[in-house]
Amino acid sequence: MRKQRNLTADDYLRLAISTGSPAEAAVLAERGLRHQGAGDDGATIDPETRLLLLREIYRAHLHARRLRSAHAVARKMVRLGVAQEIAHVDLARACAALGWWHRAAQAWRIAARNAPAARRAMHWAAVAVAQHHDERYDDALSSLDRAVRWSLTTRPLHRAYMALVRLDAGARVDEVEHLDEVIEELECARCGEGFGRYVLGLLHAAKGDVARATRNLAAFVKRNADDPLRSITLGREIRRARRTMRDLRRRGAAPSSTNLPG
Repeated sequence: MRKQRNLTADDYLRLAISTGSPAEAAVLAERGLRHQGAGDDGATIDPETRLLLLREIYRAHLHARRLRSAHAVARKMVRLGVAQEIAHVDLARACAALGWWHRAAQAWRIAARNAPAARRAMHWAAVAVAQHHDERYDDALSSLDRAVRWSLTTRPLHRAYMALVRLDAGARVDEVEHLDEVIEELECARCGEGFGRYVLGLLHAAKGDVARATRNLAAFVKRNADDPLRSITLGREIRRARRTMRDLRRRGAAPSSTNLPG
């Protein structure tokens, strides 16, 4: 009878990625991490493999809302010194889920610096979101400027988000230049789906268009609220969308641009 080959760390990683259960993936990843020094050759685990195994454990913690545990694992990923874009994005998401906006912005900034050009706009936009939640409006606008410069396909979203930041910073609707054009541009763009629905909904609410605001915000909530991971990483946005819809229904009209629920 042929001797069965012992599983390697890479084997455990493949099994973890292919399973449909985050909890099972974490168990397999833990086994993979314990593989170091096992086997006939006593080989150690490649750092990138180790990071990806840790990432499966991180995702399981995030899925189960063990946010501090997810943050601790993400810090281990960063310390490995490999795949710094991936490691810092995961660290940023954990910080954001914990409401640590300044730390989240720092991590996303490092991710942007380590990312290829095609992904830098996405990370700079995430920096801006964290700064916006932290009420650092000028910093958020500066980060969005960077996102616009790096972007090839998502500029309408970044420009619309800039309008939202200005409104939240205290500007009146009539003080935001080209607001109607910005909204129309995003509505016609592919990036108007997903997070774009959230931005469109709040901009329409600021303008007093109850129907369009409610339609976009409801679509955003429906898309994300029931997803285990999105409901955590977009928790602040989901709560604001729901509050705004309640406010619109209660008042029978949109709230003013200076007191949209934050």
